[in-house]
Amino acid sequence: MIRDTSGQDVQLTPASPWKNPRLLKRAGLGVAAAAFVVWGLMSWQSTNAVDASVSLSRLNIAAVERGDLVRDLVVQGKVVAANSPTLFSPAQGIVKFAVKAGDTVEQGQLLAEVDSPQLQNQLAQESAMYNKLSVELARQKIQAKRQRLENTQKADLAKVDLTAAQRELKRAELSMEKQIISQLDFEKASDDLARAELEYKQAVQNSQLENEALTFETQTLQLQVDQQQLQVEELQRKVNELNIVSPVDGTIGSLAATQRASVAANTPLLTVVDLTSFELEAAVPENYADDLGLAMEVEINMGGRKLPGEITAIAPEVIDNQVVARVRFTGNQPKNLRQNLRLTARVLLENRSDVMLVKRGAFLDQTGGRFAWKLNDQQQAVKVPITIGALGLNQVEIVSGLNEGDQIITSAADELEKAQLVALKD
Repeated sequence: MIRDTSGQDVQLTPASPWKNPRLLKRAGLGVAAAAFVVWGLMSWQSTNAVDASVSLSRLNIAAVERGDLVRDLVVQGKVVAANSPTLFSPAQGIVKFAVKAGDTVEQGQLLAEVDSPQLQNQLAQESAMYNKLSVELARQKIQAKRQRLENTQKADLAKVDLTAAQRELKRAELSMEKQIISQLDFEKASDDLARAELEYKQAVQNSQLENEALTFETQTLQLQVDQQQLQVEELQRKVNELNIVSPVDGTIGSLAATQRASVAANTPLLTVVDLTSFELEAAVPENYADDLGLAMEVEINMGGRKLPGEITAIAPEVIDNQVVARVRFTGNQPKNLRQNLRLTARVLLENRSDVMLVKRGAFLDQTGGRFAWKLNDQQQAVKVPITIGALGLNQVEIVSGLNEGDQIITSAADELEKAQLVALKD
């Protein structure tokens, strides 16, 4: 009988590999090797994660610090005469110049004459009318005196009649008591006294009214004379202005008419430039127009010298995207200033104290002031977002994104254009 294999099979329990010291040692070595490989890969990836590399010799580095920032604006300007009056013809006529363009003149010096027969004839007519009215006024005053005397005489005669009537009434009263006169004569004396009183009263009132009327007529004529005198004085002033004199010490800038030319009234004739007083006419970009203000301090650069000044006028219109401002020298004006001399001016717009700031550089134009590359301790530069504030001539205010003591790249480079992490090489 053949026996089957059931008796040959023996069930065995597998042993746990964790209980074998040799296997545990090998597993530990494997894990350590894998960790080393992963660390190496990560280190290799970290080393090669930079987007670009730039030599430090090509870059400018600046530190963020805290201090005072002066917000300013540098503009170009030209020197112009602060006082350059243009003289006009006072009337229609023929002009005769006594000077030429470029001549040096003094205040009060005769520059030109305008021959105006029409104005001179008008002055003569008005003067004659003034003399006529003056004579009439004198005649009116004499007539008024004569009339006042007549009025006074009438009042005095009425008073004499009144006095006589009063005496007649007293005489009639005495005669009536002695029965010398009749009742009719007494009453007649009373009526004569009443009539004399009335005539005297009316004579006084008429005298007062006529005196007032004479005074009124005299005053009316006096006003006419005064009015005519004003017209004569005005015409005389215009005739005197036919001799055109220099209002200031200076130089003749230009002649607007030719010699012996016929000119109309209020026609410009010539310009006098006062060389003792100059101002700077500066062109300011229109986006800074709202920041300008009168009496704002200005620092004028003239051949390395810094001269103080202030804004005295701001043009209300914008021409070619610029606003013209006038700057006056506040200190002693330089003696070597010339018309149309080109100078640089620094307008002090604002002064901010205790703010974070950094040196101004080309990185502002490259990123529009929105980013900066900050240096880390691994000789790398990381692109970080920033917010800038006021812009100064040499510095810029940092509102956020950087801290005091941080170092950033202030110059521009093509490698930084799209790089997030930049390696810096010596």
